[in-house]
Amino acid sequence: MKKHLTGIIVSMAVVAVLVLYSVAFTLRWKEQALVVTLGKISRVEVEPGLKWKWPYPIQKVVTFDGRIKTYEPKATQIQTRDKQTIIAQAYVNWRIVDVRQFYTTFLKDSSFTEADVIAHAESILGGWVSEAHNVFAEYRLGELVTLNPEQFRLLEVETGKDGSAGGMLARVREKAAGSGIEIVDMGISRLGVPDSVSSAVFARMKEERNAETNRLLAEGKAEAESIRGKAEAAKTRIMADAEAKARSIKGQGDAEAAQHYAKFVDEPELANFLRRLDTLRTTLNDRTTIVIDSDSPAYNLLSSGPEYGPLATK
Repeated sequence: MKKHLTGIIVSMAVVAVLVLYSVAFTLRWKEQALVVTLGKISRVEVEPGLKWKWPYPIQKVVTFDGRIKTYEPKATQIQTRDKQTIIAQAYVNWRIVDVRQFYTTFLKDSSFTEADVIAHAESILGGWVSEAHNVFAEYRLGELVTLNPEQFRLLEVETGKDGSAGGMLARVREKAAGSGIEIVDMGISRLGVPDSVSSAVFARMKEERNAETNRLLAEGKAEAESIRGKAEAAKTRIMADAEAKARSIKGQGDAEAAQHYAKFVDEPELANFLRRLDTLRTTLNDRTTIVIDSDSPAYNLLSSGPEYGPLATK
């Protein structure tokens, strides 16, 4: 009897769990759910927690993740304004903001699961991105592949000039309006050129580098000429100042010499004596050995001394 009662209790517990599973569901953080009653959306749930519903097939729950998703379609070949072929691959960050509108827009078949709806939405999103690639036709290859930051326009391709309409982002957002999804941002993840274009690209980049080199060399030459001109001007000014100062010093020296010359005219013996002393001072330096006659002029002072006769009478 006890075993029979235990079996009944276990069976009732299992039935209770199954019933609870069929009439309740849990909504996690950042999830959005649609409660579909007999094929029609009856309500939307966006707050996390335990929710209630009628059992299937009366009602079913379709749940979507509301976090940002990244979609990256395959790379595609595009022509630029100057008829050059490039290979571009874009990425799109998007999320569901209106789950009811999203489900209505991208539900292609009633048998679709949540994953099928997402896949269909990204398929259509890929078509929008392909159409947005047409913006590349407004730019030359040299504005997309270049080493010159002033000519680089890839950011304009992605977001338009100064973030205004015209870029890929604005075009895709325009397509997505009213579909229940938000295009958070998008851009170009890879940009290249086919092998047939690579040689032309490298040649153009080489020309740009050569032009930059020539510009820098010209600037350097002009700067060198400016420095040389300033140096020559400074040299001329310094030489002129030096010559003027030399003439002034020479004039002062001539004036002083004239005074001494007048004195020497009055005292010729003194002038002769001082000249002989100067000769001795110049020639008799340290470790100097001279073999001469003691009667040689100037050096006879070493043996006989100065002549005092005429000087003493003055």
